Amino acid sequence: MKDHHSLLDTAKSYLLKEVVPLANEIDCNPTALFQALRGFGELGMLALLVPRQWGGQEVSEQTYGSFQELVARYSGALAFLQTQHQSAAGMLVASSNSSLQEKYLPRMSNGEVLLGVGFSQLRREGDPLTVAIPIPGGYQLNGVVPWVTGQGFFSEFIVAATLPDGGAVFGVVPLRETRQESGGAMTLSSAAQLAAMTSTNTVTASLKNWFLPTESVVFMKPAGWIHENDKKNVLRATFLATGCAFAGLDILESVARTKSLSFITNAFDSLQQELRNCRTAVEEAQNNSGLELSERLELRAWAIDLAGRIAHAAVTVSSGAALHSSHDAQRVYREALVFTVTGQTRAVMEATLLRLISRNLTPNPSPLAERGVNLPPASSGNKGGSITYSRVIHLSHVINPDIPQWQGDPPVEFETVAELHKDGYYLRRFSMGEHSATHINAPNSFHLDGVGIDEYPAQSLVVPAVVIDIREQALGNSDYALTVADILAWEEQYGEIPPGCVVLLYTGWQEKWLDKNAFFNQDAQGSMYFPGFGNDATRFLVEERQIAGVGIDTHGVDSGQDTTFATNRLVLQKPRIVLENLTNLDQLPPTGATLVIGVLRLQGGSGSPVGVLAFLP
Repeated sequence: MKDHHSLLDTAKSYLLKEVVPLANEIDCNPTALFQALRGFGELGMLALLVPRQWGGQEVSEQTYGSFQELVARYSGALAFLQTQHQSAAGMLVASSNSSLQEKYLPRMSNGEVLLGVGFSQLRREGDPLTVAIPIPGGYQLNGVVPWVTGQGFFSEFIVAATLPDGGAVFGVVPLRETRQESGGAMTLSSAAQLAAMTSTNTVTASLKNWFLPTESVVFMKPAGWIHENDKKNVLRATFLATGCAFAGLDILESVARTKSLSFITNAFDSLQQELRNCRTAVEEAQNNSGLELSERLELRAWAIDLAGRIAHAAVTVSSGAALHSSHDAQRVYREALVFTVTGQTRAVMEATLLRLISRNLTPNPSPLAERGVNLPPASSGNKGGSITYSRVIHLSHVINPDIPQWQGDPPVEFETVAELHKDGYYLRRFSMGEHSATHINAPNSFHLDGVGIDEYPAQSLVVPAVVIDIREQALGNSDYALTVADILAWEEQYGEIPPGCVVLLYTGWQEKWLDKNAFFNQDAQGSMYFPGFGNDATRFLVEERQIAGVGIDTHGVDSGQDTTFATNRLVLQKPRIVLENLTNLDQLPPTGATLVIGVLRLQGGSGSPVGVLAFLP
C-alpha cells in the first residue's frame, strides 16, 4: 500500500509539472498528447493492473481508480487515451493466449508497445455492426467499429466481432490502413471532430473480409458478456467523472481566492463537500459486493451529474472569458460532456436522466410505478388513500460517533456486549441524545404541557411532503431565513401548499455533514450561522396553510442566529412534525413525495432519532 501511495504521489508530481501547463494544448494537439502519454510510459505507469511477473504495477482496483481520477483532474484527453491502453492490457491479462501475453505485456507498462480497444459496438441493440465467421485457421471479420481511439498513437487494437451464435471473438488487429494478401482490408476514417479531446484521434475502422488468425485471438466471450461485464464494472468510469469534477473545483477555488466573493466561496465549499460525499459513497460501494445494481447506477449518475454541475459552476464564475475555447473552464465543461457518455449503457443513460430530472415537478416513473406497486393506507393528510411509488429514498444520515452534535449533547457511543465467536451472536449497546443525528422534536421539548414522542398517533407519521429549495439564497447568506415571499414564489410555480403536509427546506447544508465545522459554522464567540425558517414564514405556513410540520437539512429549523427557537415553539404548540438533520433532499421532487417517519417510542421522549423514508411518485 505504501508503494501505491508513492505511485500516486509520483503521478501527481508529473501531472502538475508536465501536463497542467499544457492541458489545453494536449486537448487539441496529438503531438502534445503523445508526449504526455510517453511521460507515463517512462514512469512505468501504463499497465497498472498487470501482474508484476508481466512487468506491470499490479495495483488494487482502489489505487487504479484513484490514478484514473487524478489523471482526469488534470487532463481529460490524457485520461481518455491511457484508459484505452490500460483496458487492452487488462484484457490480455485475462487471456489464455500465452503467446500474445509474452509478446505484448512485458512491453506495455513502459509504453514500448501501445494498444487500443474497439468493442463498444457490442453494446448496441439490433443487427451487429461487426460480425465474425469461423473459417479454417481463424475468423473472417466484416463490418465497422465506430469508436476506436488512438489512431497514430496505438500500433494495434483489440477488436471484437459478433459470432453466429451471439458470442464474440476478440483479437489483435493493426490500427492503420492495411491490405492483407488474402484480400482482407482495414480502412480508417479521418479523426472525429469531438467537442473535447479531439487530439485522441478517435476514428471509425472498417473491416472487409479481414482474416483474424487463431494465434491473434485474445479470447472468446459468450452472448451477453458485455452487458454482464458492464453491470460488474458500472462504477469504474465513475472516477473519470469525479476527476473532472475536481478539475472544476480547482477553477472555482482559484477564482474564489482572486475575487473574494463570499457566494463563490460558499459555492465551492458546498460542491466540494458533495463531491467528498459522493466519493465516500462510491468507495463504500466498491467494498460492498451485496449492493444492488440500481444503487450502483445511482452513484454513477451522481458522479456524472456532479461533474456537469461543477463544470458549469466553473464556467459561471469565469464569466465571459470561459467562452474562449482555450479557457480551462471551457475545456473542463466539454470534458464533463465526454465523461457523461463514456462507457454509457442504457441503464447508465436512464439513471443519469433520472438524476437530472429529480428536481422537476413530475419525476420520471419507474417500472414499479407502471405496475402500480402500492403501500397500505397513508396519513391523515392523504385521507386514508394509497401511496403509489416508483422509488424509496433514505432521508436520514447514518449514525456513528463522529456525527456533528450540538454543544452539550450526549455523545454517540457504541459498546460491544456480545461477540459472534464467543457468544454465538453479535450485539452492541448504544447511547445518544434524543435530539442527535436525523431526529424529530416533540412538543414537550419546548412546552411544559406538551406531549412526548410516544404519544404521536401512527397515522401522523405518514405524511405528504413539499420541498422548497433555498440553496441559492443560502449560498449568499448563511443566516438566510425563509420568507413569505419565498413561499408565494414557490406556489406560483407549483401550486398552493396543501394542508396536512410537511414543508421541507432544502438549504444545501446536507452536503456539509461530514465537516462539523462547516455544518455548525461557528465563530470564535460561539455564534452559529446556518439557514432556517423565518418567523413570519412559519406562522404563515401554520395558520394559512395548516401544514403538518416542517423539516430541514441543518441542525435546526430555526436559523443559527435565532436563539429563541421560534419556529420550534410555534410548530410544536400541537403534536406536529419537526424534522432536523435530514439528507438527500436533492433527490426529492418539489411535490408528490410521501414521508414515513420511524420514531423510537421513548416514554415521555422530548424527541427521537428517526429513520425517514421518502416514497417518490
